[in-house]
Amino acid sequence: MRGNDSWLSSTSSSSYSRGGHYRDRGPSLMGLSRVIAVVVILLIIVSVIQLIRPVPLPSARNALGNGVIPGTPPSLPWPTQGGGEVEIQGIGVVGSFNANAQIPLASVAKIVTALVIMQDHPLKLGETGPTLTMTASDVADYQLMHNQQDSVMAIANGEKMTEYQLLEALLIPSADNIAVKLAVWDAGSTSAFVAKMNTMAKSLGMTKTVFKDPSGLDNSTVGSAKDQVLAGLALLKSPVLAKIVAMAQATLPVVGVVYNVNYDVGHDGFVGIKTGSMGNGGNLVFAATGGGTKALIVGAILGQTGVQPLIAALTESKKLVDAARKVPSEFSVLKQGQQVGVISAPGSKSISVAAAQAVSFLGWPGLHVTYSAKFSKLGATIAKGTKVGTLTVSLGGQSKTVSLVTTQAVHSPSLAWRLKRL
Repeated sequence: MRGNDSWLSSTSSSSYSRGGHYRDRGPSLMGLSRVIAVVVILLIIVSVIQLIRPVPLPSARNALGNGVIPGTPPSLPWPTQGGGEVEIQGIGVVGSFNANAQIPLASVAKIVTALVIMQDHPLKLGETGPTLTMTASDVADYQLMHNQQDSVMAIANGEKMTEYQLLEALLIPSADNIAVKLAVWDAGSTSAFVAKMNTMAKSLGMTKTVFKDPSGLDNSTVGSAKDQVLAGLALLKSPVLAKIVAMAQATLPVVGVVYNVNYDVGHDGFVGIKTGSMGNGGNLVFAATGGGTKALIVGAILGQTGVQPLIAALTESKKLVDAARKVPSEFSVLKQGQQVGVISAPGSKSISVAAAQAVSFLGWPGLHVTYSAKFSKLGATIAKGTKVGTLTVSLGGQSKTVSLVTTQAVHSPSLAWRLKRL
């Protein structure tokens, strides 16, 4: 019986041991299952988040920098004295020579005199403006200047002249006494008017010009050729003043017919602008047609000397105009299909953006060309050939805007990219 009891006891003990073993593995398997379940749930949550997370829209940028027309800049027949500059209106400076040298201006100063008068007493084409009466004091000023052999125009006490006629007298026969009359009428005194002239010069960017009087008689009234081109361009913006300086002659109340001191006006395409001569210096601010464009050739030649300084300035200006007329040519500054931008899209390689049209401008080597891109708001998908912005190309005053289009399609990011992105 003990043997039996011993066997049963042994069996019972063995069975209990195996039961204990299986009970120990149960919690481990359950823990691992729970971990796997949590991981799977987390993966599902992360995947859902990745899928519903907003995708950044494509972005575009300009890939075309500003440039310069290649080649050798033009060469003009400059004199060996003084200073000069030549510009083609709305395109750029063709060339310059001692353009920042300060030189006595003489009657070239009357350009700014006229600009101040037109600023304070504007006229439209066909208008004559207010009428002014010449006084005994005006006549006395005329006599004094005449005796000094200044550039004057005869007037009479009680003579009536309109603002327009006074501007004709100022700019065509270049009357110093009329410059004084206009200055006093406008500002009350010549000194107050000169202050306005210097303010005007500053507003035009004339950094080397200083006015001491309204007529240019004072040798301390000085300026540079570059500055006088700026003044000439400003004058040409006024239809009234541009019309006056292009006149070869005018008829005024007392003196009758007066002739333009610049005898080239009305010939060979010359349409102004103003002469200046004093002592041994001849100056000219000129404007002439030509150059294969409707734009005017505008220039200044200052400080010419010799037996006849003004004629020397006129002669040099003709050489410069003839040479400048041969300078402009048509230059391609943008080709159709040329890459000008890049679109960066999530999940794909960059897509190039191209110009839909070619652009050409009149110009010459050395001129700067600028490119300014403006992109539209981009969608997630963009078809090939879609307009995505514009490009403005500029050279001097010339400007053209063309469309920018995609060279390839832009697609939404793939499912795999959306799941894997950080």
